[in-house]
Amino acid sequence: MLGASLFFYGYKKPLFLFYLVIPVLLVYFFGLKIGDIPVEGGDKKKRKLFLLGGLVSALSLLLVLRYTNFIRGMFVGEGVKPLSILVPLGLSFFTFKMVSYLVDVYNEKMKAERHPGYFALYVSFFPQISSGPIDRAVSFIPQLRKEVSFDMDRVMSGFQLVLWGIFKKMVIADRIAIFVNQVFASPDHQGLNLLLGAYLYAFQIYCDFSGYTDMAIGLSRVLGFESMKNFDYPYTSKSIQQFWNKWHISLSTWLRDYLFLPIAYAVMRPIKSDTLYKVKAETWGYMIGMLTTMFLAGLWHGPSWTFVVWGLLHGFYLVVGYTTKKSRKKFVKLIRLNKLPRVHRALSVFITFNLVSIAWIFFRSETLEKAFTYFHYIQLKPSGKAVAYMLFSIILAVLFILLEILYKKHDEKKIFDRIPVWVRIAGLAFFICLIFIFAVDQTNEFIYFQF
Repeated sequence: MLGASLFFYGYKKPLFLFYLVIPVLLVYFFGLKIGDIPVEGGDKKKRKLFLLGGLVSALSLLLVLRYTNFIRGMFVGEGVKPLSILVPLGLSFFTFKMVSYLVDVYNEKMKAERHPGYFALYVSFFPQISSGPIDRAVSFIPQLRKEVSFDMDRVMSGFQLVLWGIFKKMVIADRIAIFVNQVFASPDHQGLNLLLGAYLYAFQIYCDFSGYTDMAIGLSRVLGFESMKNFDYPYTSKSIQQFWNKWHISLSTWLRDYLFLPIAYAVMRPIKSDTLYKVKAETWGYMIGMLTTMFLAGLWHGPSWTFVVWGLLHGFYLVVGYTTKKSRKKFVKLIRLNKLPRVHRALSVFITFNLVSIAWIFFRSETLEKAFTYFHYIQLKPSGKAVAYMLFSIILAVLFILLEILYKKHDEKKIFDRIPVWVRIAGLAFFICLIFIFAVDQTNEFIYFQF
């Protein structure tokens, strides 16, 4: 399995293996050193020094390869020609795996992995290395040691998930991308198309990224391993906080555990009283911790100001949501919206989806100037441009919503698992035919491969 993972990662560019293997060996070494020093009665300074050495080993390549041109542009100027730097595939994802492993060993949530092969396989596991999920070592490494035998139900369940992921990517996301790409490429005088383009991009990026995740989790299941769930129908969220509990779950929980909570506690610790400037200490911790975390989350997605604004915008959403929680509850009671729970839920989902879609415009735009140009030209006036692509994209989005509802019911009640195996095989074969018929006949890289 390790050989297959290394071959998968390096077969196009063997240099990528150097970027992977060297940090893995260094982090493995520092992990052992941390684990060999007991918390009680051990040398705490040396322990922290080994943790720092491991974090530097894990993060150095990411910081140098991804952000050199960004930092250089800030000081030298945007007009300077960027350096030609080869950034390996999935660099952010396997870096985050190594960081979480080191911190978990340091906090004694798990013992240091002494077998270099198991640790290397955890970091380089080929279904996950390109775009996640970012599984934790504490739950994934033990699975590598267990004996796996063939199970038809497990294999069928895995292939079913793989095909669902392929369908979301090649049929829904890539078809919608035709309209979205045209709208974002030339937003001037597009009118209503711009509003629909923003909404449809929300479905494109969701189907693209969750499609990859489904394929990764499904393939892992076929091989006998269970990855953590990465998406949980995020566009049904009633708040931005709930959205981040359902979107890219492996990343959002990583950011919570290894960035937000340490920052929030560090902010609250020096505040001796319950309040500072009439604001609760925990509120200060939440606000500063959340804004910093989302700023770094935006920067993680790419060395661009558009990603930074996207991250800060979500941080602003979360801070406003947290600080206005009580007043919003009072307002809901005042207008008696709490007496109409379905209407309240529908309105909450509608507002949340619109806030997320507004932020996606910055995420999708190449520059801040192009993002503001996009906002400038948004109108409710219909446009005659790309009408056929627009209508077809809307139909696909509606079709996808209906299929998601069906799939959610399957998740809850395991409907498909009760169907005889031969019927499920025939159904999967038919589904493959549909994918071949409706898939876009061109190569579109997964959006999250760039991260």
